[in-house]
Amino acid sequence: MIAALVVLLQITAAAPVSSAPATHVTVRTATAVAATPIVRSAAGAFVNAGALARALGGSTSAAQDGRFTVSIRGSSVSFTEGVPFARVDSAILPMIAAPFSEGGASFVPLHFVTELLPRVATGLFYDVAMSELRVFNTVAQSRAPPQPSPRADEEFKLPGAPAPVDVSPSVPRPRRTTPRKVVIDAGHGGPDNGMTGPIGGGPRIYEKHITLAVSRVVAEMLRAEGIDVVMTRTRDTLIALSDRGRIANRNKADLFISVHVNAAPTTWRNAAEAGRGFETYFLAEAKTEEARRVEQMENESVRFETGSNAPKGDPLSFIINDMAQNEHLRESNDLAESIQQGLRRIHPGPNRGVKQANFAVLRTSFMPAVLVEIGFGTNPEEAAFMGDASKQRLIARAIADGALEYLDHYEQRVGGTR
Repeated sequence: MIAALVVLLQITAAAPVSSAPATHVTVRTATAVAATPIVRSAAGAFVNAGALARALGGSTSAAQDGRFTVSIRGSSVSFTEGVPFARVDSAILPMIAAPFSEGGASFVPLHFVTELLPRVATGLFYDVAMSELRVFNTVAQSRAPPQPSPRADEEFKLPGAPAPVDVSPSVPRPRRTTPRKVVIDAGHGGPDNGMTGPIGGGPRIYEKHITLAVSRVVAEMLRAEGIDVVMTRTRDTLIALSDRGRIANRNKADLFISVHVNAAPTTWRNAAEAGRGFETYFLAEAKTEEARRVEQMENESVRFETGSNAPKGDPLSFIINDMAQNEHLRESNDLAESIQQGLRRIHPGPNRGVKQANFAVLRTSFMPAVLVEIGFGTNPEEAAFMGDASKQRLIARAIADGALEYLDHYEQRVGGTR
């Protein structure tokens, strides 16, 4: 399997992007532009690891026994000279060539800069046409101490007067034997409004506002149960899709839950009424046209990440991430079922079930991870339901209870450890 992946990587990297090979990689940050030379040899193209790290505000360790580490933007990547693999935490990433040292400097394959580094470090995007590695500071501080959740209507106006949040669980919970951490991801944000609705009139809602309001309450309810909660965003800001899962990885989370609002395409007949209900997804290849439609809709957020259209994920990157995710598929499905059952008890729309799709936000989260579509914002009834503060608490309670139920059952199965 590893050999096949290396061959695939070689094939992927073989096609030149221009007739004249680039002589350097431009590193562009908010305050500076640096040029890191590309060194070419019979083995391929390489860059000086130290120069690259300095340009990105990072560092490298001194090579010892042929091993060295590059630390860049929250990620530490370990290399061994002569070995065409890199290690990030427990993940092993194949490269098309092996790193080497010469004249006291360590060199890594250009492929690491163009393909792998943007996947493992936060806030990086490589522009192939310009041979430019860009830094964009849109990532929330993932290690910020927990803050009391503001009222759901504090940042934007919601119908109805705010009421106190009921954080007590709907059913008594057994005493938890192992500390748990959950990452709650409020979908969209900043310039990315997500969907807007409803169709045909009524109070207008924006997906980014609804997801943040619900996520805040979910976080508060879980914290009341002793769960350590990290939110990918706590305000109206943009977080790159790929960085959301990495926040969960860096925090060693037990669960990742991404909250979204669905939308019926205008091509549907009577779209306002046809699109109704709630559904929960886990990461796998989409099996239905409807799952592929939702997948495409939510993955469109990537175009906001650099101010221009970012490249779509290539099949090979999905293969690599899918290998890391595969062990969590059953658990992700179980988590999705628990959340779906909770929503079934309180939601006015139909139960659309647990589904699977290749969501970008789930690809980089290496733990049980789900994406919850809490309703159709294009439907007037469901838009009003999701826009009401008291109903948001019902939705949040269902999601929190689903997560708690999953954790309880997991501890019973495995004796309290992951």
